[in-house]
Amino acid sequence: MAESLAKRAPKFALVLSSPLPRARETAQLIAGRLDAIEPGFLPEMGGMIGDRIFGEMRTLADWAEVLREREDARKFATEQLATWARVAMRVGEKDRVLAVSHGGIIELPAITLAQRLRTPLEGASFGYCEGVVGTYAKGAPTKIEVVRL
Repeated sequence: MAESLAKRAPKFALVLSSPLPRARETAQLIAGRLDAIEPGFLPEMGGMIGDRIFGEMRTLADWAEVLREREDARKFATEQLATWARVAMRVGEKDRVLAVSHGGIIELPAITLAQRLRTPLEGASFGYCEGVVGTYAKGAPTKIEVVRL
């Protein structure tokens, strides 16, 4: 199955994951390779929203509420978006990157970016192998789309 999944995956110019083994394994299963570990995809979250990350966060609206309530969540999302932009600058504008990270680390910046681009993101929190496709031009985000299985 892993081999067939990698054969069907789009061609990626760069395949990155967080340092956690499950993220590395997921990247390898999807793309058939892992080019590098990106420590920025597993930042130290400390006590920030730690009490709410798991269990209660069933929808993207739940994550958006955390962003409205918490300055530390907004700061975290902005820092993650800077990581996303740095990654985008490592490849050509037509290239695709697969970046594998984790819940909350994806939702918070995705919602923030969607708000900036005036693109609604709705539905359940992202599950396994779900997330967003961000399109960048010259290091600036231009589009965001949800990817669901």
